Amino acid sequence: MATLIHDDIVDDAETRRGIKTMQSALGKNTAVYCGDFLFTRAFMLVADMAEVDMLKDLSKAIAYICDSEIDQNEQKFDQTVDVRKYLKRIGGKTAALFALSLAMGAHKAGCDKKLTSKLTNIGKNIGMAFQIVDDILDFTGNEKTVGKPLLSDAKQGIYTLPVIYSLQGSYKEETMKAIEMIDEDSGESLLECVIKSGGLERTKGLARKFIKKALKIKDSLPDGYGKDAITSIIEKQLERKF
Repeated sequence: MATLIHDDIVDDAETRRGIKTMQSALGKNTAVYCGDFLFTRAFMLVADMAEVDMLKDLSKAIAYICDSEIDQNEQKFDQTVDVRKYLKRIGGKTAALFALSLAMGAHKAGCDKKLTSKLTNIGKNIGMAFQIVDDILDFTGNEKTVGKPLLSDAKQGIYTLPVIYSLQGSYKEETMKAIEMIDEDSGESLLECVIKSGGLERTKGLARKFIKKALKIKDSLPDGYGKDAITSIIEKQLERKF
């Protein structure tokens, strides 16, 4: 929650999931303090039940998230951003939190190192797929369902995988022109480019790869409620509408 509040401040976002953001409703100053407060509360709650190693892992994950957000900010309007940089960015922005969640849950449940490692990797792959699907929905989702204006990332100069793929192919020049006129036509030309170039389909293909990786690791988990719950979460990723 803290990272989302801070994210909305950086993006100057007015809505999230169809609801006014804290910075939009109460101002940036209040939003910064509330985000910081939630970070502090999170660490206080973890400190009540976590060992030193878990606190270290949590601190590393938060640092990785912040580092990835800095990378994203530095890469704004950079049309040379490649797939590798994008994957590194979302690996920190999103996947690190999913991986940490499953790792800490496994640790507290008394899982051995091998099983904890498997669950951590499942979390990472779910997180990668989750963010890629999020970036697909920024182009193809229903604005009311998604809860924010479509193509909001591209309008802010944050080029996600569909745009990166489109810039790398034969539609490069057309995509660059579409980016230039994104405010004039509300991104219609850019949407057309990512579809015609195959960028959107390639992005969906990569999301499927991460889902398949997660499912493959999941198959080696012991049978039970936990495995069933994880399976359900993985399989729902490509079906997400928001």
